Parts: sequence; structure tokens; C-alpha cells
Amino acid sequence: MYREIKALALRLLNRPPISASTVDKPPLPFAYGFQEQLIRIQGVQVFVRTLGSRSNQAVMCWHGFARNGSDFFTLAHALADDFFVICPDTPGRGNSEWMAADQYEFPLYQILAVDLLKHLNISGRAHWIGTSMGGALGMMMASNPTTRHLIDRLVINDIGPEVPEDAIERIREYASETHYFADLDEARAYFETIYASFGDLSNDEWDRLVVHSLRRLDDGRLTQHYDPQILARFGGVQNPALAWTMFSSITSRMLVIRGMESDILTASILDRMIDSALFVEKLDVANTGHAPFLNSHEQIQCIRSFLTK
Repeated sequence: MYREIKALALRLLNRPPISASTVDKPPLPFAYGFQEQLIRIQGVQVFVRTLGSRSNQAVMCWHGFARNGSDFFTLAHALADDFFVICPDTPGRGNSEWMAADQYEFPLYQILAVDLLKHLNISGRAHWIGTSMGGALGMMMASNPTTRHLIDRLVINDIGPEVPEDAIERIREYASETHYFADLDEARAYFETIYASFGDLSNDEWDRLVVHSLRRLDDGRLTQHYDPQILARFGGVQNPALAWTMFSSITSRMLVIRGMESDILTASILDRMIDSALFVEKLDVANTGHAPFLNSHEQIQCIRSFLTK
């Protein structure tokens, strides 16, 4: 399997940067059954993977800060028999277009999410599964009076209304460091270290994570597959009072998943979330930090049960 992935990776990593001139090119490899497309929304090309029948209820899966939609491969396949699963790459990440530094902020992401649902003709309410940044975006969507009608059930993966400053600084530190790799083996060793807190990934899952976390530079080296400028608006001044007020206004049923070793979603913040809103369930994931990869049998079954009961 690893040799096959290496061979396909060469095709993926030698693909030129996405621009207006590449929008009509064929889908990327590694589709794994997904339909893949570039959609222009608000003047920005957003790369989207979908899986499942459009006749089923939609599930929007939105990834973490420096990640991309490929993180949901395992979960999407587990849900696709019953749901229409949507996994976008946020602009500046993965195969979506890069933007000006001052555009990387939540208000635009909310607009993109709304327009993406419209573009895909999602007429009913969609479930939302969000990891880290994606979970924060989901809470904003579910609490905003103009968008809350779009959200059915909300799965929040390892994020709360506020984040400890030490944890923000940790993410800023590793995400701001540009790393260069000579080959996939070197890159995999790096990603297995910084993402060890994701929990237990299979060999194939690590292979896919590595390939979709990289882009090839003109000099042949590999580097992280996101725009370094996404950090320009990261970790601004928090307003905990407002954030908790918004969270407490959410009427959607929520499942909050926490890595028990997480420094982002602490046990005390999770307890307060349960006490602050109407319908909050929780899943604690042992031997995992920030953020659970949503790939284990326990995590998938809990999510499926929550979405279907």
C-alpha cells in the first residue's frame, strides 16, 4: 500500500498551484470514491470533496486550522451510506485558493459555508462536524440568528468557546515554522511527531495524511500544504464573555468530543459547556490530545448514533 501511495503521491505533489488557469483540470488522484470539484464562491476557488447520495441529509465536515478536508476520509466513508458528506478545504489550505492575509478570518468562512450549501442545493438543515477551527465555525453558525436555521446537529471536536492562551501559542509556534522535506519518509517522521496527539492512526491513514499535507516547491522539495499567511489573523484577542453567551444561545443538539490529554479543550471548559447549553452530550477519548482524528470505531459509532437517534 505504501508503494502505491508513493507512486500516486508523485502525481499529486507535482500538480501546479491552483489558479484560475487550472480550475477546469481533471480531479486529483486519491479520490477514494469522493467526487472532487473546485467551486468559485465569493471570488475564491474552494476545493470540495463529497461522498454519498445527494438525496440523503447533508453532513458538513470542516477541518482544523492548518489541516484540510482529507482528514475526514475515514469518517466520511463510515457515514456515506446514510448521509451526503461534504468535506471542503478552507481557503489557504489543501487545494483551495490562497487569499490575501487579511481575508483569513471567520466572517468570510461563515459566508463561504452558507454559499457552499447553496451551491450544492442543500435545502434542509445540515449536520455539522467540526474539528478545532471547524468546530468553532460550527458554533458560530449555530449561534448566529442568520445562519442557525441551517444547522441541525452539531459535533464539536476538541474546541470550546474559549481557548487557553498557552495552547494558542503552541499552535502558532508549530504552524508558523516552515519545514522542508526531501522525501515522503522524512515528511512522515515529522507529521507523526507533531500530530501524535491525533490518536491511533493506521499505516494507510498516516500515508494519506502525509500526502495531503504536502505540496512540492519549484526546487523539488516538499513543504506544508497551507499558506503561511493563514497565521496573520490567528489567535487574536478573545472575548470569553461574548463567546459563552453565543454558545449558551445554541439550540441545536451538540456532541462535544474531547481528547483527554488536550490542552485546547480542557476538562473544566467541557464541563462548563455541558452546563451552559440546552442539549450537550460528551465523548472523552483516552490517550488522545488535540484533536481526536474521528477514525476509531468508538468515535465513529458515537457520532453515527448521535446523528441518527
